[in-house]
Amino acid sequence: MNLLPATGENDILVPGRRRFLQQLAGATACVALPAFGQPSDFWSLPRELWLYRPAGKGQPRDEQVRVVYWADGKLIPEGYLQLCQILRDVQAGQAVQFDLVTLDIARGVYGWLRANGIDKPLIINSGYRSPRTNANEGGVRNSLHTRAQALDLRIEGVSTEALSRFGRYLAGGGVGYYPSKNFTHLDRGRIRSWVG
Repeated sequence: MNLLPATGENDILVPGRRRFLQQLAGATACVALPAFGQPSDFWSLPRELWLYRPAGKGQPRDEQVRVVYWADGKLIPEGYLQLCQILRDVQAGQAVQFDLVTLDIARGVYGWLRANGIDKPLIINSGYRSPRTNANEGGVRNSLHTRAQALDLRIEGVSTEALSRFGRYLAGGGVGYYPSKNFTHLDRGRIRSWVG
């Protein structure tokens, strides 16, 4: 699979180890999961994500993937590519290199679920969006979705409000709470929150 970069800024999409750790400092400093002890213990484990994308506009069938995308201090290409594929713009049929920091924010959420005995996938409403799809969806002009740096998701059996609160606790970026649409927006941008 040959993925297009989401922007021309490949250093942001595939950062070196030092830059990657610096970008994660805000999120990792705030993650305290009792099942793992210290946040550093959590982040030293292999990073697994379980994502589920239901059939919908532009996607004729349900898809899911449960993969490790980072282990032993390095990216696992096979797992990463599977995540990029499921997080593609389904309307445009376009997969891009998804932002690693955003995947790690999702991993923080998934780790929180697992630490609380919840073994369910993150249900993805939206990942990457081409500028055209973003406009068609009514997204803001400079949406981080168009840079593969944002996710809209929900979790069966977990309230959108609780998911949004945990997203704010992670402090990895922006958190949008959409109670009427039953999803939470998470991105790696400025730390901020809103209700949509």
